[in-house]
Amino acid sequence: MLYLDHFGLTDAGKVRRNNEDSLLLGDGADETLFVVADGIGGFEAGEVASSMTVDLLRALEPGEPFEAAIREANRRILTAARDDDKLSGMGTTVVALRFSGSKNEPHAEISHVGDSRAYLLRGSELSPLTEDHSLVAELVRSGDLTRAQAAEHPQKNLITRALGADAEVEADNMVLPVGAGDRILLCSDGLSDMVREDRIREILKEHPGEPETPARGLIAAALAAGGTDNVTVVVVDVKEQSQPRNVRDTVSGTQEMQAVSPPTPNLETATPEQHAPESTSTARTPRRQRQTAARRRRRKRVREFFGALAKLVRGIAILIAIAVILSPAYFWGSSRYYMGFDAGEVVLHQGIPYSVGSVDLNRVAERTGIRETEIDEPYQNPIEDHKLYTRDEIDRVLQDLGN
Repeated sequence: MLYLDHFGLTDAGKVRRNNEDSLLLGDGADETLFVVADGIGGFEAGEVASSMTVDLLRALEPGEPFEAAIREANRRILTAARDDDKLSGMGTTVVALRFSGSKNEPHAEISHVGDSRAYLLRGSELSPLTEDHSLVAELVRSGDLTRAQAAEHPQKNLITRALGADAEVEADNMVLPVGAGDRILLCSDGLSDMVREDRIREILKEHPGEPETPARGLIAAALAAGGTDNVTVVVVDVKEQSQPRNVRDTVSGTQEMQAVSPPTPNLETATPEQHAPESTSTARTPRRQRQTAARRRRRKRVREFFGALAKLVRGIAILIAIAVILSPAYFWGSSRYYMGFDAGEVVLHQGIPYSVGSVDLNRVAERTGIRETEIDEPYQNPIEDHKLYTRDEIDRVLQDLGN
């Protein structure tokens, strides 16, 4: 008999004043469902978005599709942001994991949007199960960056997909066969940005018998590396025993892996529609009316053709053009700040250091009056690399620069 042993926890980190991460630990309608959501927006708005997403997934019944729940979470976040100015611009990433299948062929289902991640530790090998929806990940996939270069890239947090970023959201989904001994990690980027993957693998391997110690070890490693972001981890172990167990609490517990089958689609046989008897004779349409109707049909077909062609061209352009990368990123970047040098002065910009065509995705927010010659060496590289900060973070950096 397979069962799940899990432990999860979250920490605000050493820089952020509040924790915008949320997590679900098998305490929803589906006891095999685990979720990590990383809020975006600041001033507690991100926390609202991540909590809304987790609360909605908490109600997800076994076998119900992830896609509908994630689309509904996206819709609610957008609605709440429109209705309350304090929540404007909020969003969240999400990575969700649940177990289903049969006793003989159990598997894990994973769905994610953004840069929160899932990893599988099988034996001594750690494998990423998700690919970030981020600008840097796009560059890795295109071959412009290596995975090692991406880990050090100053814009590695520039996400291209998030709940609340657009009217439509697409989640990536996968199904993975699992067995006894498998360990799955869900985490926010507060871990993956601060701790190298080889170190994550070492920590997960150190205590194969129980998930709490490695989960706490991962949090500690992220904090020791600087803790510049909220950090959340969930460690789920697939175990085997002769008797099922069912013990749970708010942060850890065990669940028996029940055999879960998706609901069978309703395949009722459609009955023929009932039609009123057709008239045995029809009125003859005048010639001019028939010609007019024919012209209308031709114009309609032409409009439909060019409409479909325009949609096809737009679709291809969106897939190829950089706008598909930067448009959602601009939503995220509008709440970010970076510094640059202009005529020897430190200038604060709001947005992201990119442009689409002739449209800049940033604006000058402040001329600080701080001269380049006054900047200590540790601050030179972040300014030259246009490192991104939240409003609170940039205020503290500017205060340090002015001292």
